[in-house]
Amino acid sequence: MRLQGIENFIAISEAGSIRAAARQLGISQPALTRSLQALEKELGVRLMRRGVQGVSLTPEGITFSARARVVQSEMEKAAAEFRQGLDTAGELVTLGLSAIAIDLILPELVLAMRRRFPKTRIRIVELFPSPLLSIIRDTPVELAVTQRTQSDLEAGLNYRPLFDIQLRIGARAGHPLAGTRELDELVGATWLATTVPGNANDRVTHSMKTAGLPAPTFAVHCGSMRHLIDIAALSDMLLQMPASTLRPLVESGKLSEVHLTNPLAMLRVGLYSRADSPPTRAAKAATQIISAIARRYAASGELRSTAPRVNRL
Repeated sequence: MRLQGIENFIAISEAGSIRAAARQLGISQPALTRSLQALEKELGVRLMRRGVQGVSLTPEGITFSARARVVQSEMEKAAAEFRQGLDTAGELVTLGLSAIAIDLILPELVLAMRRRFPKTRIRIVELFPSPLLSIIRDTPVELAVTQRTQSDLEAGLNYRPLFDIQLRIGARAGHPLAGTRELDELVGATWLATTVPGNANDRVTHSMKTAGLPAPTFAVHCGSMRHLIDIAALSDMLLQMPASTLRPLVESGKLSEVHLTNPLAMLRVGLYSRADSPPTRAAKAATQIISAIARRYAASGELRSTAPRVNRL
């Protein structure tokens, strides 16, 4: 399969028509049509439908498009590395982080990367855990730090555990459930979530199920912890979060902590990367920095602690 054929396919899908893509590429329309036909013949599937309004991707074309863009991105990264030699000036590293990962590692990661490679550009993608895995498999995102799901590791991805987190429960100051100590007393409460709807890997859901209790009710799902904290502070909805996130909020009086006698199930966070793509120098550096942060958390035991903190209501 020729790279030019893949690039021509991407150009057509982005332009919306063979005529427009041919104009942008500076080649004839018949030549571009032959390139697309040769690619479809080689793959044995139809990638595009032609119509008076232009072209549209078939289901097979949509699947191939995701893979093709990864190939294109990898070639662009390889070319950039050869041009730059040992210098990472101008290199772009794209990292996917879940809400909890952003809170725990992002500031230190960015500062350390800037010290090591001051000219490297950093792009952060903040999303729910499940979509992050699809993004790292099918797009230019090089690394993702997010929770480990209960499902088997998807093909094409590498995984390394980083740290376990004992999640706490945050509630607005003066919340009627602030004095709750047992999980069954939270049955009927409404929750905020950093996971997608229906995600059984959520720690509240897992803890309720393990205790033989009804599944919790989630009213809002959002990939941003900051937004969920603001909602929790103004409502009666509960939010699970790391102690390091909740602590300053309790100390400032914005939230209080619901101290359970038996804490929620532990959350495992890990680092995902594509198995079939060698990392760039910036991605290698990011992996080293993230691993160092994780080792420090593991050594301190801070994230696994179940010791309660005093609420200031």
